[in-house]
Amino acid sequence: MIPEILRQHDAQFFVIYASSKNANFFYATGFKIPDPAFYMIGDDGTDLLVVHEMEKRRAERESKVKEIASLKDLGFYEILEERKNPSEALCQTLFELIRTHGGRKILVPYDFPSFLSFYFRERMDVEVIENPFSKLRAVKRREEVKEIKKTSDAVIKSFEHALKLLRKAKSCEEVRNEIELFLFKAGFIAEETIVSSGMLSADPHDIGRGRIEDHVIIDIFPKNKESGYYSDFTRTVLLEKNPEIEDMLEAVIEAKNAAISKIRDGIIAKEIHHTVCDILEERGYKTIKSKSGEGFIHSTGHGVGLEVHEEPRIFENEDVIKKGMVFTVEPGLYYRKVGGVRVEDTVVVKANECEVLTKYDDWVKL
Repeated sequence: MIPEILRQHDAQFFVIYASSKNANFFYATGFKIPDPAFYMIGDDGTDLLVVHEMEKRRAERESKVKEIASLKDLGFYEILEERKNPSEALCQTLFELIRTHGGRKILVPYDFPSFLSFYFRERMDVEVIENPFSKLRAVKRREEVKEIKKTSDAVIKSFEHALKLLRKAKSCEEVRNEIELFLFKAGFIAEETIVSSGMLSADPHDIGRGRIEDHVIIDIFPKNKESGYYSDFTRTVLLEKNPEIEDMLEAVIEAKNAAISKIRDGIIAKEIHHTVCDILEERGYKTIKSKSGEGFIHSTGHGVGLEVHEEPRIFENEDVIKKGMVFTVEPGLYYRKVGGVRVEDTVVVKANECEVLTKYDDWVKL
């Protein structure tokens, strides 16, 4: 894919400068590194990672890149002695590396650092493109799906742990802390877990605070500390009788399951989204189509992998859904005077169906 993109743009190299916190960098190199490093891939077969000297041996052992070089190998310190400015020395070192490899034009992603981009643009052609690794990451390999399944299993266990606490818990904060601690002990990192109750649940991304009322949305989306892969799961838990909330939840569950039943290799993303909207509208609820600001006010889903939000988007788009894609299906309804409900599963696409990776009862009542 990368060589083809380079040919389309008449460029010789695609380059990234980032740490492994950047999902595309980690996917491309397979190397965990806390500080930014330089990665270049070329139409001539170049596959090169440039790191500090202290990281070189580890990169040779752990990364999946063909060739490793250190800044010392490239003469960075001699250039630094002459220029005195580390940023300028780094720019010159990397520019000379690209030119030595025959680079006349390079492609960089949207998040490429401006100090490098400006330096390069004064000396060669530079074109900014969407990072092609984002599209590559959308279709998961078998081992990636296994990792997401591990995270999904941990999510379900943490949710069951939360259910045991809900009746006794005094606040949303208490439940959130317990979920995140449970996952951390199991080898997963969860941040800003949503435990939102009462009227606050009408805001989809309000993480929740204060006392637990008649119902609570619990949205858990941790990543595996070792592999870096996420999962995403939401259930609305009913604690007291509330007919309006129960009717909303019933509609959302129907919409989610109808959408999941349509997912297969080759379906268009907007067909899944329209299934959700049509069912909710048939049941008398507003959707994003009406632009009212209440009802179903977000997309149907998003990709899940090395990021909790990645390709593909399940919305009003023409993206073709492919076997191996992993994404969420998460319809919700939100009304300021009533509160909100949401039910969400993470699924992996098969040839003629999809598999739910976060299997759990849709209707949860304590």
